[in-house]
Amino acid sequence: MLAKVDTALQPNTKPQKNEKYSCQDLLKELILSSNLKALKKFKEVNVRSESISADKITIEVYAKETSDRTGELRTVENTVAWLEFIPESKKLYDITADPESPVTLNYDKSIFTRHSLSELCSLKTAKSVQRKADISCKEISGEMASGQECILSSTTLLAAYKDLIDQSAVKDSKYLPKKLPQKNTSIEVNQNGLMNIDFQIAAGKVSIEMGYAGGITDVILQQQGNNVKRTVMYNAN
Repeated sequence: MLAKVDTALQPNTKPQKNEKYSCQDLLKELILSSNLKALKKFKEVNVRSESISADKITIEVYAKETSDRTGELRTVENTVAWLEFIPESKKLYDITADPESPVTLNYDKSIFTRHSLSELCSLKTAKSVQRKADISCKEISGEMASGQECILSSTTLLAAYKDLIDQSAVKDSKYLPKKLPQKNTSIEVNQNGLMNIDFQIAAGKVSIEMGYAGGITDVILQQQGNNVKRTVMYNAN
């Protein structure tokens, strides 16, 4: 539950420090006050900061729903929006549809008269606060295929995808888009033998197929609780 807001405070009131009020609380209050279209579709949403730095805060907005697809009722998380907040300019952007063409959102800026963003989100003391994953891997093989299966602990799909590129965990990772597409996407490459890259985006799972003249490389990122299972398979034709 969000902390109560004292509406009697004046705009020039010095930000107050509340020990029970966190960075996540601030981001949630900020987003709930915005004109984000996804808020109209769900009774309740939650937020988590994917990464925090003095330059940019990336935020995942998700809803919890009950599903019986596995034969038993369980609660699943479905991402409904991706946002970026720029601390310096206090701008909030919706990057869900296209990270390259963000949509500017309006929100209640008086929030910052009541709470200090830099203190709550530790922007003064930490240039960058990102989730770091411990990785354990094993080699796997199949008929005319070989690869690697890894468990990345305490991370998310977005961070696991970034790690896939940063650590060159798959051949020709330099041709992957820097930001994970939010919907099913097909990209023509036609470089270095790589013809195309297809993305299949589902709740808690990302499937990437990299098509070559001589075979296919399959990459699967799957959320498993707080961890992500990363499978990379090189398949020959």
